[in-house]
Amino acid sequence: MPFKMKDFVYWSGLYNGGLAVILLFPPVYRILGLNIPAPLWGWLLAGFLGFTSAVLILSSRDLSHRASFVYWESLLRYAAALLLVPAGLFGDLGLIAVPLGLTDLAIGLVYMIGLPKELDVPHRSLFWDRLD
Repeated sequence: MPFKMKDFVYWSGLYNGGLAVILLFPPVYRILGLNIPAPLWGWLLAGFLGFTSAVLILSSRDLSHRASFVYWESLLRYAAALLLVPAGLFGDLGLIAVPLGLTDLAIGLVYMIGLPKELDVPHRSLFWDRLD
């Protein structure tokens, strides 16, 4: 089965949605080893992840016109990795944050490398949303 970027974007949107559902319930993420100090922070993250989940799932339907959303999402993934990995290793967020951060890093790399190849456009056109 050949790799299709639209399928990858769709499944990563579902991944975000699953994380959003988990973060809505503090007992669930505490059982998994994630230590978010106040439930409000988990709910705010869940709202953000829910939004990005919807954007990714909708973008996967027409990737040629909505690729810049996915490209910018890769930058958000890098920021998440930069926050989660050190917080998991050296902070009190929990060691589960490390694989979550590394997963975000891997997904961001696939977006940034795979989108230009899939659509046969330069990075610059995805950055500025000019696919004409």
